[in-house]
Amino acid sequence: MLGICYYPEHWPELQWASDAQEMRELGLTYVRIAEFAWSRLEAEPGQYTFDWLDRAIDTLADAG
Repeated sequence: MLGICYYPEHWPELQWASDAQEMRELGLTYVRIAEFAWSRLEAEPGQYTFDWLDRAIDTLADAG
């Protein structure tokens, strides 16, 4: 079982797929994301934005 912490909010979205593919090629099976991203998920009190996180999860899932 190998894993990594990845912070997609710090990288251009166009880079996510290649990062995810490299993780897969390295044999990583777990990716922890968004642990420090609350300010991006709730930029204004009570206003939540999960669209970028959903896309990041989908990108990682697509890479396996």
